[in-house]
Amino acid sequence: MGALWVPAITKGRWRIESLRVSTLALWLGGLSLAGLALRLTWVLYTDTIPLGGDPHWYYVVGINLAQGFGFVTATNGLFEVPGPGEPTAFWSPAYPFALAGLFKLFGVSITAAKVFNAVLGALTIPFVYGLGSAIFSRRVGLAAAGLFAVFPNAIAWTPLLFPEQLFVLLFVAALWLLVAFPMTERSPWTLAAGFGVLVALATLTRGQGAVLVPIAVLYWLGRSGWRPALRATAVSLLAAAAVTAPWTIRNAVELHAFIPISTNSAAALRAGHAPDASGTTMWPRDTVNGVHMWEMMRRPDWEVAAYREYTKRGIEYALTHPKRELELTGDKIYHLYRTDSDVVPWLTTLGATPIEPQALEDALPRVFDYSYYALL
Repeated sequence: MGALWVPAITKGRWRIESLRVSTLALWLGGLSLAGLALRLTWVLYTDTIPLGGDPHWYYVVGINLAQGFGFVTATNGLFEVPGPGEPTAFWSPAYPFALAGLFKLFGVSITAAKVFNAVLGALTIPFVYGLGSAIFSRRVGLAAAGLFAVFPNAIAWTPLLFPEQLFVLLFVAALWLLVAFPMTERSPWTLAAGFGVLVALATLTRGQGAVLVPIAVLYWLGRSGWRPALRATAVSLLAAAAVTAPWTIRNAVELHAFIPISTNSAAALRAGHAPDASGTTMWPRDTVNGVHMWEMMRRPDWEVAAYREYTKRGIEYALTHPKRELELTGDKIYHLYRTDSDVVPWLTTLGATPIEPQALEDALPRVFDYSYYALL
């Protein structure tokens, strides 16, 4: 009797668990499809074009890679233009390479790039669930995934050819892997290696991905103790180095300088640590060899000299102006949380592609700011 009773209960439990898994999969699938539909709707509704700035640079470099010219830029005096040019490393390489692969498959198309961003955003939704459920519970994970699927601010940037959609996907996936599979002395080294690969890919998309390293070290120390933490840190750093090394070597060969990821790091460093720094995005007024910082992305011939000089100036200013640095820290925190409606001028291409009706465009800054403040 007992021999028959145990399998029956086990089978019943298996059915219950299968039902739970199936229901969860349906919820996640539904949320992901809803998130994709909202993003695609916004992509097709807006007419924004990558005219100047970061999106135009990513678009042109992606075209150059797809057409076999390499990671290069050339200008017509005003904008970067597709075609043969000078090697560059102004911004991180992962997103242009992703666009290049897309253009190889589907041809050069702004719409294809926007749809690609929408897909990346939708793919992030299951990882948001995984992260929330690993830290809290399945219910919290589903709530977080649902919020991310419909959150206006996450959707707003989708039509713009910025790397954030790819970066957020990689960043959240790395955090999920970190907390979903706690490190122990018996954990397979592939977990730490996989985390290191995701960290490297995120950093090659946006330099801020490197912040995942100290986060992981502190998490492993607090969760698993120093020995598993040391092992996991070493393995993940080796994996990350293996992924980023080819790009760093490429920069050394092509640009004759040690540039781990991008030269834009120097521009960001100087913009945040300069006499005229304001705590927000701006171009400092000082020049290098008579060339302004805002010209840096269009002057690959001057890029390395500016990278070295602006790095030096930024560090020197930070070390020699401690009082001003303290003030700037407060300014940076303020501007970081001040608003989340800066996307609107990008969406309208500074007025060249207005959003219809006008009442909708006028309301969007309030929508994005109120959504942002509510989330905080």
